[in-house]
Amino acid sequence: MQWPARQEFDRWAGRQQSWGAGLMALSAALFLWLGYLLLIPFTVHHFQDEISCEAPVFYDSESTSYSQGAGKLCSAERDWPELLGIGFLAVPPAVAGAALFTSGSARKRASSHVFRILEMQESEERARQKARPKP
Repeated sequence: MQWPARQEFDRWAGRQQSWGAGLMALSAALFLWLGYLLLIPFTVHHFQDEISCEAPVFYDSESTSYSQGAGKLCSAERDWPELLGIGFLAVPPAVAGAALFTSGSARKRASSHVFRILEMQESEERARQKARPKP
């Protein structure tokens, strides 16, 4: 009797979980990209020269022997506001994805519980009707 309603409810909850997982995967990809940009050394091509630069996290202007121009080229290539922007872009999909995934999971569990209770009530009602003496 309630089977089509339960299927539709579960289908909707599954869609919510899928969207949540997708948004969390997008956020994870953005965080991985940010980690790559922050932690991996890189090179800058300047005219015909190739300048090797340290990762932005490990760059220390006092201990590194970059010339003034090379240090500016390296810092201009991976600018901190750009990197922070990537980090800020990754947060909303993570929050929304976690909320959708949690909501979908809760809906599935709640519907399973409610329909199990309804099935038990129907089973008890059938048992009561069988136990009644026939007039």
